[in-house]
Amino acid sequence: MEDEFDPYGLPPEVTTPPCALIGMMGLDITNKATHKAVWEAFALNRRTDRTPLHFRHLSSDFQLPPMKQKRQSYEWYIPKGILKSNWISKYLYHVPALVVLFHDLDWNDTNWTEKKNDLASKVQTLKTVLGGRNSRVALVLIQSGISVPGEDTGAAEKAATLCTACDLPAKHLFVLPHSDAHLLGYTVRLENALSEIGWSFYLGEVKGVRAHRDFLNKTNHTLLFVRHQFKLGFLNEMRNDPQTAIKHYAQCYHLLLDLRSTDTNLHEIRIVAAVVNYKICRLDFALNLPRDAIGQFRRHIDVFRQRTGPMELIFEHYAWLSKQYQIFGDVFEEAVRIGLPAVQTQHPGFYYQQAAQYAVLRRKTALQVCKDVTAPVSDLLEGWNKLEFYGQRPWRPGKHSLEPPEQQREAEGIKEVQYHELKEVNHSNTIIPLFSSAISQFKKYRCPRIKRHLMVQMAEEYHQASDSSKALTLLNHVMWDYRSEKWWSLLSSASTLALQCAYNTAAITEYFGLALELMGTRLTVSADEKKRVHDNLIRLLNGHAPEPEPKTSPEVIAVATEAWSGLLGGQIAPITVDMTTLVPCLEVRASFAQSRFHVDQEVGITVRIRNTYLSSISLSSLSVGTNSLSYNDRLLETRSEKLVLPSGKVTEIHLSFVPQMEDVGKKVKVTGVRAQIGIPGSSLVVNLQWSGPGNEGVTMHAANTPAFPEFSLLCKDTFDTAVPIAEIDILPRQPRLTVMIEHDATALVWEWLPIKIKLTNMETSLASDISLSLGLDSSSHTNLEHATQVCTSSGLHSDKLGSQVSHFRCGDLSVEEDVSQTFYVKSLTASERILSLKVEYSVSVSSGGSVVHCPCVCEKTILLQARIPFQVSVETQSLKFEKLARVAGGESFLVVPKIKCKSHVPITLTNSSLALANEVHQVGAEAKSQVMDTELSDGEMGVDCFCIAVSKKAVPNSALTLGQYVLYWKRSNSDSPAVSVSVGLPSVVVEHCGLWVECEVAPQGTVRTPLSLAYIISNHAAHTTELALTMQVSDAFMYAGHKQMRLRVLPGSSERVTYTLYPLLAGNVHLPKLTLSIESHFPGQPTSLDALLARILPTHVYVMPQAKGNDPDSASVAGCISAMIVM
Repeated sequence: MEDEFDPYGLPPEVTTPPCALIGMMGLDITNKATHKAVWEAFALNRRTDRTPLHFRHLSSDFQLPPMKQKRQSYEWYIPKGILKSNWISKYLYHVPALVVLFHDLDWNDTNWTEKKNDLASKVQTLKTVLGGRNSRVALVLIQSGISVPGEDTGAAEKAATLCTACDLPAKHLFVLPHSDAHLLGYTVRLENALSEIGWSFYLGEVKGVRAHRDFLNKTNHTLLFVRHQFKLGFLNEMRNDPQTAIKHYAQCYHLLLDLRSTDTNLHEIRIVAAVVNYKICRLDFALNLPRDAIGQFRRHIDVFRQRTGPMELIFEHYAWLSKQYQIFGDVFEEAVRIGLPAVQTQHPGFYYQQAAQYAVLRRKTALQVCKDVTAPVSDLLEGWNKLEFYGQRPWRPGKHSLEPPEQQREAEGIKEVQYHELKEVNHSNTIIPLFSSAISQFKKYRCPRIKRHLMVQMAEEYHQASDSSKALTLLNHVMWDYRSEKWWSLLSSASTLALQCAYNTAAITEYFGLALELMGTRLTVSADEKKRVHDNLIRLLNGHAPEPEPKTSPEVIAVATEAWSGLLGGQIAPITVDMTTLVPCLEVRASFAQSRFHVDQEVGITVRIRNTYLSSISLSSLSVGTNSLSYNDRLLETRSEKLVLPSGKVTEIHLSFVPQMEDVGKKVKVTGVRAQIGIPGSSLVVNLQWSGPGNEGVTMHAANTPAFPEFSLLCKDTFDTAVPIAEIDILPRQPRLTVMIEHDATALVWEWLPIKIKLTNMETSLASDISLSLGLDSSSHTNLEHATQVCTSSGLHSDKLGSQVSHFRCGDLSVEEDVSQTFYVKSLTASERILSLKVEYSVSVSSGGSVVHCPCVCEKTILLQARIPFQVSVETQSLKFEKLARVAGGESFLVVPKIKCKSHVPITLTNSSLALANEVHQVGAEAKSQVMDTELSDGEMGVDCFCIAVSKKAVPNSALTLGQYVLYWKRSNSDSPAVSVSVGLPSVVVEHCGLWVECEVAPQGTVRTPLSLAYIISNHAAHTTELALTMQVSDAFMYAGHKQMRLRVLPGSSERVTYTLYPLLAGNVHLPKLTLSIESHFPGQPTSLDALLARILPTHVYVMPQAKGNDPDSASVAGCISAMIVM
């Protein structure tokens, strides 16, 4: 009997996808490259989009299986079984649906007649070999040229002659042109035609099977009804008709369930049912009907789950169920692989899991029912894998009966099956792959808890199969998750099994870690068990092998004892156990006293150890590791009286060190805690290693910390809730140099704000190498770096200033000596600023019995709020103090800046000036500032005034920017230098006017006293201008002169028009209005002069009343008024 034969699984021919078998003859693939290329085009590298066909290369002497004699009647025929084991393989591999004969023959071959006759002889011989079978025959001519019978009359005649000679239908003759470039295309077209011929063979076979139904009766031939329906389903699969195949398979399955089953024939029925169910489920998945496939499988299991068979062979029932779930899982997984979507609640992993569970039940029941079986005398199982019918017993082949024919032989056969199950079946080799497949599926569909549960079961199988090393590896992965999720009961059972595996493999490191974990309070094991584990640890520390774990077989104990003896007999290197990932009986917390220490302070580390074991535990040494190796030799405790850990209590061990000067500004971290356990005189030393400040892995964040933060209030033990300080900063020595800062908290934008810093040495020795650094704090916005300038007095006039002054040297300071330094800060925007002042110096101190130079740093923060000191608004006005937006070239006008103070302190305007554009100039030889040395307080306003004119060469009708107004100012009570602020002047529109009019009139007149008035009209244009002048009548004056007149003013010349006024009224009297209109127009010349005249000519004159006598007061008033000019 072959070792790979599985009596409860599916035969390989059943799981092979059925497709039409086509035989190929006449191809000499060894000697002819053309024939080899044709064969490879058909048989190799077949894509999924090609027609499903199976090609077989046939030699010239091939033989078909002999045909059985056809029955004329089934009246007295009694079937021996349900489904023959050789029928499927016969149609899959031996009986071709079509035999294709290949031959090299061109239509224009010179020996056409001879080759035709030779080919006809070969076809006749082939038909003789096929015998009475309905296999089709086709002929393919391999030709070097491309010619089609329909296009060549001679070729068509030869093709018809050839078909007649070979007795073949015309549709069974094909031509295959051999072309390297198009051979694959010709091959695909040819195989499509061949598939149709081949499928017709299976259609004929289907009709032959159906013809038998008329001879059957349900009394004697119920098995044949099942067999024929299966054949119909299989033949339709071969002809690529899955829908029809499913219908016949379903009828076959229902007929099979109608069979009467007993303990004798149950095994055959369920094996055949498994074959039919596999076919139905696979076709349902192929047709994208997963619900139908799952429903069919569930009904299949529900039907046969209760049909357990004889109790002596109960393990066969579970073996069959296990195989059913495994087979369906394989079919399901294959469907998913080709595109079927699966979900987390329905995927192949569930079926693999159930298959593994039934495989475990198979082993369990086999051990129960086969425990007393003895070796058989005869081999009744011989030929078990070569039976004529699927599922029959080898001691009664060919007998499908309700009762066994021989009771004694049946009993002996059952015992041989039991003996085979007990002695020759390795159940673990069946169970472990099923668990592995289930685990991979649950991992794929993200079911971590089920995956871990299966990993534990898989580890148990490895342990039972005496492969404890693999079991221990699996358990280590699972226990990490159990610890982090606080599954203490699950962790207890997994740790107990892992300890057994560690003992079996003499894994001393894992044994120590698991033993310390079992000794703790988290794991739910008995006190006796904890004491037993502790005693084993003591034996190991004394150099002796531990006692065997409970329920360990004697064979395993013998192997483990030998392994432990070999391990402990030689020199053993120190063992390091990683305690971070465990929940041991010793829990450690290492914490600094605080998060910051100065370099001249002693750094203290407190190591807290909680012993949760039933009795005290003694350590040999305890050390703390840091990221600075120079401190590690000082953080060591070896005194035995300090290292005794009482049961249920927290022991505190204090360690300390003094930082080194080179570590100033660095961080010191606790990288690990190491405790050593050993017995004096023993060669075995065990190091317990915690990474970080202790149990910061699983135990800190999961095992000991309450599940919810609010529950921490209910936890009285600070050991569980206190967060250790695992990292400290080494700060410079605490400075004793006093720093006094004087400044105004509110700065004015653009000013140099003085910040006075006074340093006083309160150290006990000389403070040397004092340096000051002042600048923006590192947390400030980047925009403030370009809007802040910091300097000392020497840099006030520098153009290259930044937001930082670094390492300004102040020399040395003796004891109680002081020094002052002033910095200046300019804020260019109104916003809040944080300045950082850093004072660095060195001082000599004694440390560790020696004098060292200790750097000291003192840092201060300065908060400044900058605000705008004043607002400047500038207006352009005419000489009559009226707002002005348009000016003529050469016209004088006023620039009036108004400065409104908004400063919280008085400011002094030291000077002001104009920075004019090239087309603008000031009027007058020397223009002085009107606000020079003016002090303004909050809310006050200062007004400046400058008279300017635009050049006549300015571009007309364009906006002209006049320039800038420069104002110099500072705080009134500050010694800081004055700063300048530039404000842009408004722009004006320049008008081009060829005429200009000036007025000459006395400053004042007297009632009834003649007053002279003259107008000078100048022409600055390049053309002669003709004007119409009109002088309007006024009620306040009588005048002598032209009321209307016409003027012609030549280019570059002027005309003077004179009037004599006679005032009638006193006061500020309106002058008669002059109107000019241009009668000759030129390009670029305005049509009206009213706007210009209204802006440049005076409109009023002050007329004094007549004096009465020689009144001195009246004469004084007249003299004052005469000094006024009213424009």
